[in-house]
Amino acid sequence: MNFGERTEYVSAPAEDSLRRERRQFPIEQTVHYQCAKGRTPVVGVGKTFEISSQEVHFTTQHTLQQGEKVRLAVDWPAMLDNACRMKLEIFGRVIRAERGTAVVKIERYEFRTRGLLLRLGHSTADSEPATPPPARRRIRADR
Repeated sequence: MNFGERTEYVSAPAEDSLRRERRQFPIEQTVHYQCAKGRTPVVGVGKTFEISSQEVHFTTQHTLQQGEKVRLAVDWPAMLDNACRMKLEIFGRVIRAERGTAVVKIERYEFRTRGLLLRLGHSTADSEPATPPPARRRIRADR
């Protein structure tokens, strides 16, 4: 560097780029949603488009309102121990909504089990949910 030369400094990155990059995962799964509108809850089914650690974008049967509290139950594609189906339960608020779609900001979430798959000589991906055994009949003995 010579004296008299002008040195340019690169400015610090913008605040948005300082944040950890939020990854959007293109997960398309069935989602069941429930929101409380007054005394009557609104219940519907849709499909997820994308899920990140902070938001879920999905289709809706109803037009949801910004700010509404929502509970989502997403059929998770991975299984626990290759035998137990999972669901992701998400609690949050609608941050954007249009007719037929909504984006929910995740406030809390938890993974839950949905039930076991019965494996009868074929892969679990092709399996149907296990059917319960027939009900036992009570036999009454007359004395």
